[in-house]
Amino acid sequence: MLLPVSVFGKTLDQDLLGRAAIIFVPSKLPPSENRALVVVLHGGMGNAKNIVIGQEEVPLNLNALAESEGFVVTYLNGTPATRFFGNDKLAWNAGKCCGLPAQKSIDDVAYISKAVLELIKKYGINSKRVFGIGHSNGALMAQRMICETNVFSAAVAVSGPLMTETEKCPGVRDKRILGIHGAIDKNVPVEGGRGTQGLSRAVFTSEAHAQEVITHAGGTYELQIVRGADHKLSNIDQMIQKKEGQTIGVKAVRFFNLSSK
Repeated sequence: MLLPVSVFGKTLDQDLLGRAAIIFVPSKLPPSENRALVVVLHGGMGNAKNIVIGQEEVPLNLNALAESEGFVVTYLNGTPATRFFGNDKLAWNAGKCCGLPAQKSIDDVAYISKAVLELIKKYGINSKRVFGIGHSNGALMAQRMICETNVFSAAVAVSGPLMTETEKCPGVRDKRILGIHGAIDKNVPVEGGRGTQGLSRAVFTSEAHAQEVITHAGGTYELQIVRGADHKLSNIDQMIQKKEGQTIGVKAVRFFNLSSK
């Protein structure tokens, strides 16, 4: 696929199937058979723009890595999380969580699947090289996507286990998940249950449950519990940098086998 020269090396604000989305296309792309896409899913009460402009969930901004490693990255948006906090406070229907999207049964699985298909066509992406990363509610959504669909070949889920009702994951065979979770997370406890902080009233499943369901279905679930870290993405990122000398973004890109280093 030939793309206009004006596209390369730019962050593009687009309407993607009725929702605002942000796409970053690096200055140089490999041949179409090697082109990869990373889908970034914001947390509850967040949005794509705030990630890109550095206002919140900054470790999910993968633009610099996309530029250096030559992959496309898209930041998608959910729908309003509540009736009270404004149309820029968004969430995903990740199954049993969270907010209005779950209450209204918004079909975010279908939306993300169709959005990815549009991006595959537009940017000549190899459909087997599509990956997902999310934090909190975005992590729950990434887990749901890899459980129920064949859209993501691998996913990194930070502070969010699998929250669907099913004990089966038909889409996960031969797929890989890296679950990263702060040991002292009081919003979404590692061991499951209702969090004592945060707005969600959900009763969360445990990381152990997610790992069991995914592995039983034929997937691989690598779980990293980050000591000294809570729910906040920046705190988890700081602890990983301190212990491993790499950011969450670099860790994810390496997990997706997109890194040349």
